[in-house]
Amino acid sequence: MTAPGADREGRLISTMLDVMLAGLCDPPRFRRGRDYARQGAVLDLVVTPGRATAQVQGSRAKPYTVTIRATQQDAGDRLATLVPGRDEVNFDCDCPDWDSPCKHGVAAMVFLSERIAYDPSLLATWRDADQSPVGARARVGSRSSATPPDPQAPQHHLDANERDALDAFLGTHITFRAPPFAAMEPPSTTWDEPWSFMLNDALTVLSRHLR
Repeated sequence: MTAPGADREGRLISTMLDVMLAGLCDPPRFRRGRDYARQGAVLDLVVTPGRATAQVQGSRAKPYTVTIRATQQDAGDRLATLVPGRDEVNFDCDCPDWDSPCKHGVAAMVFLSERIAYDPSLLATWRDADQSPVGARARVGSRSSATPPDPQAPQHHLDANERDALDAFLGTHITFRAPPFAAMEPPSTTWDEPWSFMLNDALTVLSRHLR
C-alpha cells in the first residue's frame, strides 16, 4: 500500500504506520477504511504539531472531520523511531460511529501514512518532535543527505522470491495526487540488514489483516 516513488525508509515508515493502524481495528474495518482512502474520500489533510486533521467524505453531503492526535516524542537519529505505538494515537471523528477508529479515521490514517511516505518530515511534525536532531534527514534518504552510505555496512540482498513478494506488496498501492517530484531512480533491491528485518516483520503482521 505504500507509495511508488517514495524512498525505502519512507516506504518502511509508511508500512510501520499501517501495521500500527491494523492493530487498532478489526480486519473488515481496516479494509473499509482503506477502500475509502483508495476511492478518494479523504478530501483534505492538514498536519500540525501533535495532530493531523482530515476531511473525509462519508454517506452524508457534508464531509466528516477526523482528528488524529499523537503524543509528543523526542526525535532520534532516525525518523522511524518516531512511529507511534497504538497507545500513543487517539482518533476523533464527528460521525455517529462509536468505534475508534471508525472507517473515516482509518481512511485518514491511511492517507496520512501515504503522505509521510513521500515526505517523512511530516512524521516529526505530527509527533511534535524537535526536528533538529534529524536535521538533513527531514526527507529521509534524499540525495541531499550529507552522509554517504557505508560500503562496509552489513547488507541483505533480496533473492528472486523475496523481490517478487516485496514488489507484489508495494505494487498494491493507493493512488493519490503525489507532489511534483523529479524523476527518480528505480528502488534498490539492497537493504540495510536491520531495516530488512523490520520490514519483513511489518509485512508479515500487515498481510494477516489483508487476507
